[in-house]
Amino acid sequence: MIKEIYEIRKILLLSVAIGILTGLFTVAFLKGLEISTYLFLGKGAGYFPPRPAGEGGKGFYVFFIEHKFLLPFVTALGGLITGLLIYFFSPESKGIGTDVAIKAFHYGLPVGIKTSIFKLITSAITIGSGGSSGREGPMALIGAGIGRWFGELLKLSPREKNILLAAGLGAGIGAVFRAPFAGGILSAEVFYKEDFEVEALIPGFVASIVAYIVAGSFIGYEPLFSTTIPFPRFSSEEIAGYVVLGIVSAFVAKFLIWTFYKVRDFFELLPLHPVLKPALGGFLVGTLGLITPLAIGNSYGWIQLFMHYGLTYISLPLLILSLPLVILSFSITLGSGGSGGVFGPSLVVGGITGLSLAYLFNKMLSAQVFSIDTMTIVGMTSVFTAAASAPLSTLILVAEMTQGYNILPYALISIAIAQNLAGNDRTIFESQVLNRFESPVHKDELKAYILKSAKVKDVMTKDVITLSPEDPVFKAREIMAEKFIAGIPIVVGKKVVGIITTSDVLKVPAERLKATKVKEVMTPNPECVLPEWDLLTVMRLFVGRGYGRAPVVKDLDTKELVGIISRADIARYLVRKGVV
Repeated sequence: MIKEIYEIRKILLLSVAIGILTGLFTVAFLKGLEISTYLFLGKGAGYFPPRPAGEGGKGFYVFFIEHKFLLPFVTALGGLITGLLIYFFSPESKGIGTDVAIKAFHYGLPVGIKTSIFKLITSAITIGSGGSSGREGPMALIGAGIGRWFGELLKLSPREKNILLAAGLGAGIGAVFRAPFAGGILSAEVFYKEDFEVEALIPGFVASIVAYIVAGSFIGYEPLFSTTIPFPRFSSEEIAGYVVLGIVSAFVAKFLIWTFYKVRDFFELLPLHPVLKPALGGFLVGTLGLITPLAIGNSYGWIQLFMHYGLTYISLPLLILSLPLVILSFSITLGSGGSGGVFGPSLVVGGITGLSLAYLFNKMLSAQVFSIDTMTIVGMTSVFTAAASAPLSTLILVAEMTQGYNILPYALISIAIAQNLAGNDRTIFESQVLNRFESPVHKDELKAYILKSAKVKDVMTKDVITLSPEDPVFKAREIMAEKFIAGIPIVVGKKVVGIITTSDVLKVPAERLKATKVKEVMTPNPECVLPEWDLLTVMRLFVGRGYGRAPVVKDLDTKELVGIISRADIARYLVRKGVV
């Protein structure tokens, strides 16, 4: 008990340290992203993207790209630099940072400070040069790397290292999105499609809150988006509208996932040097940016403008066209080898979905029935939930990012529909597994669960070969050699009185095998098991006593033999269940 308390305190103390370091990395990442955006898009193309309110996006925005023709070349340059850094220094920084962290969790892969630093740099360049990518990926991997680094530094157990990795992941997301509660939940939810890493929940909350406080002391605590969310009226029109939004979100999410993997597979098969693939991807993304500015960067500022000024900057047809173009843009950015995450682009896609439906519904009804802000935010929540199978953390994350807690009733309607329609056969995070039992980290737990749920009678050998105490040892040796068995119960009538094993036989000299009786070398009154015992209890008995097999008896009083069970029987059972 004292040892357990010490371990809990140690993990929580380390979670505080992880939160502090992750918070500082968050500040460095956001400042690096700001500098990168200024140098690439600002100085290179003469384009200064709009910002969300929480990052200084106040008042009306004038949309202008001074050197439009340079935009594809600027994004290509950013891709080239990213490709060089990833290829020569940090291959693990490629692609979706959150998925890399999830894979590291399940398979114990190395993720450390070096990875965190290069992920920070490559993601800042990717997004700052116009690549359509998200902030959560880099910060998830950075936080996870910090957590794993502490575990390696202090030579902690694999279980403790994973808890710290999960806590760091949540801290990174909680800090960068100013959503500490969601960060804590995400540290437990994101690894599985239908489960939670419960042990990581409290450390995740601690690390996320500390990271949020540290980062906020530099960048402020204002929510990322400024919104006006009216209290739900629950009219039949609104409820029907959010049901439709949930249905549409599911199809949008499935299209998003399908497009991403198709584009990624295309680039993987493309006969081009890995350094040049992100450059080509950057050029294509820049070209899409000439059609719609939403295909460039993370586009949070555009979502903010839509919520404040509606379609002042863009027509409804172009907004709807932007939906597949943003999906294609972020798929190219990450599929070609760029660095970042999928949460940001998915939010933009969801925001476009909700915003488009709000305008279409209001036009059909000839009245402002649907709040633009509410529909946009619920769309953000529904699409990412359906794409990532992380409903709880996504719901809380978007609510914290917008302070739009009035969205929760409507969001629950859309999320439930979107999640169930989309299913979880394939999510945007390829390394997610269904539940704890499918994770290599929890294989021993799965074995224990299976062994606990199976009975001896389900596994034991019922047709048992037996011997009498008066039989010669020679007979036992012959049966063992012929039947490939290592132990034979010794019975009188039906009662078990002993057991003879291969090691017992080997103690008898060859010339004495026929003259020596079984009763002289057998183990008398062997440990017996009952048919109703579970296999976990039997395995503990085998391991604790060093046994390889045991007679199965009807009851421990009469010791009437009904079967025999061995370690090999239990191993074969686990193989059939697919866990060995």
